[in-house]
Amino acid sequence: MSDLNHWLERVYAAGSTAENQRIYDDWAESYDDDVSSGGYAYAPMAAGLFGRHVAPGETSVLDAGCGSGIIGATLARLGYANLTGIDLSDGMLRAAGAKGVYRDLRQRVLGEPLDFEDGAFQAVVCTGVFTPGHAPPESLDELVRTTAKGGLLIFSCTEAALAEGGFQARIDALADAGLWTRIDTAGPVTALPQAAIQHDAMFFVYRR
Repeated sequence: MSDLNHWLERVYAAGSTAENQRIYDDWAESYDDDVSSGGYAYAPMAAGLFGRHVAPGETSVLDAGCGSGIIGATLARLGYANLTGIDLSDGMLRAAGAKGVYRDLRQRVLGEPLDFEDGAFQAVVCTGVFTPGHAPPESLDELVRTTAKGGLLIFSCTEAALAEGGFQARIDALADAGLWTRIDTAGPVTALPQAAIQHDAMFFVYRR
């Protein structure tokens, strides 16, 4: 547990994307064990919402901010076979690649343009990324763009990011523009209930 708290302190004190990238590169080797020790709750939440709303099999799925591939590995065990992952950290991407569940992995930064065609994915999942000091609200624009018409976006957003980080305003603006419609919510959920640093998050399901 002490290792997890150490890493969380470093992540949330990071002052830039580049610094966050270096921290996650360094953390990649022990990340799975560390977050497991904290009672990591996002994977079962994401899996439950996927099972409720997204057909398994060859449904094309983008795991945005895939980290070490915990979500992807969970979805793969449930029969989701067409997974693409992106993350800012090469170290995390190597850990994700070692799990053998992604068809494509790319080093990309959320908040910047993504090199996928419009509507490339039938579903997008993004968990643990929309939290203070991480990806900006503008990340949602590219995730919406790369989701096919009628496709689904399943993501978590911490209450702090919703209230103070501009995410609620961006979510509402996309809805007002007719770009997506909310169809489900779940939470709040504490990501790491046994860690010293805790963030409660809501899960959302939006249809493109």
